[in-house]
Amino acid sequence: MNPTAIRAIEAMVAPVVLITAAAVLSGGVLSVFGSVNDRMRAMTTERFGLLVGPDDTLRSVADLPPGARERTSQIDEQLPMLLRRHHLLRIAVLRNYIGIAALVASVITLAIAMPASSEEFAYSSLALVLAGTVALLFGCLYAARSIMVSQDAIDYEVNRSLSLGS
Repeated sequence: MNPTAIRAIEAMVAPVVLITAAAVLSGGVLSVFGSVNDRMRAMTTERFGLLVGPDDTLRSVADLPPGARERTSQIDEQLPMLLRRHHLLRIAVLRNYIGIAALVASVITLAIAMPASSEEFAYSSLALVLAGTVALLFGCLYAARSIMVSQDAIDYEVNRSLSLGS
């Protein structure tokens, strides 16, 4: 095998490790994103079910029995919190995917740079690795922020439920 090809493959290992780690991270964030999405859809469906009367007409919240009115109030309070979290997770997933794309592009650029001994492609590859890493960093920060705001919705639901019937 050509020594230049071997050096090129060796140089590609670091970005490939980053790509693998980013893919695992993205899978986890995407899973949480899907869970929040499913929770919002379930709550929206539940709210709609509470507001549709037996005769298939829409009722106002004021016309609901006390228990349904309370649950509607809880859903109305939580959905904006979940929507905010969903938005943060969406940004995290997109930034992670942008990071992965930049890292893949860096591997391709590096594969061109090594045999051609091109400094331009080598620096371009380095810039893509840095850009991909920064994108992944911001993806992690957005995912962390979403975890921080998730506590608000959980605290609200638990405390509201514990206050009922007291």
